[in-house]
Amino acid sequence: MESVARALARFAKERAYGYVDRLANAYNPSTARQVLTEALRDLKSLRDRGENVWIPKAEEVEVVLELSERDPSILKVVASLALAMGW
Repeated sequence: MESVARALARFAKERAYGYVDRLANAYNPSTARQVLTEALRDLKSLRDRGENVWIPKAEEVEVVLELSERDPSILKVVASLALAMGW
């Protein structure tokens, strides 16, 4: 969870809370997967432009999604961690 939160913290630092808010409000794993896919795509674009960004491993993202299938409140925890790391 920490790795995914660290990646999303990049957006929180820039006060671009869209991905963090959408993840916190995701009610199912499908929505969470879509949000994380979009966020990771943006992070990869930043990295391709030479910026130093944290990108979690695919396995780490899958763990978060699997946990969210059992308990969707996990997504709120990840979003909260991202906000805390971004400040």
